[in-house]
Amino acid sequence: MQDENGPSIDDLKADEKAGYQIPVEEDVAGAAREPAADITAALRDFGRQFANTIQAAWNSQERREFEDEVREGLNEFASEVRKAFQEIKESAAAQKVKEEASEAKERVERVERADLAQKAQAGLVEGLQKLSQELGKLADQFSPAEKSPSDVQDDEVL
Repeated sequence: MQDENGPSIDDLKADEKAGYQIPVEEDVAGAAREPAADITAALRDFGRQFANTIQAAWNSQERREFEDEVREGLNEFASEVRKAFQEIKESAAAQKVKEEASEAKERVERVERADLAQKAQAGLVEGLQKLSQELGKLADQFSPAEKSPSDVQDDEVL
């Protein structure tokens, strides 16, 4: 008799007596481990092969030639850029800009010098005026004040 889920117990017992072994859970678990071991080994082998391939590619003549071409190209690029900057620097437009900048600088310096001279002159005049005032005050302290004619008459009457 067999139910819908599989063979009946009686059928399994009969199979066992006939020499057929029923797999137990340990066998099923062991069977499950075996493919996992195969996957681990396959991934390990793949990793080794991938690393070897990368190393072989890095050490290859093609990679070295490519690196040399890139270096040469970058050197030529830098040389062309330097040459372009030098040509721009020496161009008539650049020279004109340089001259105009120099002239503008000179004009600013002339204005600053004139401004400075004007300020110095104003400061000198102001200083001389103050000095003159102070000297006048000092002179007044040393010389007696002149007596007015009425002061002289008052002194004589006494």
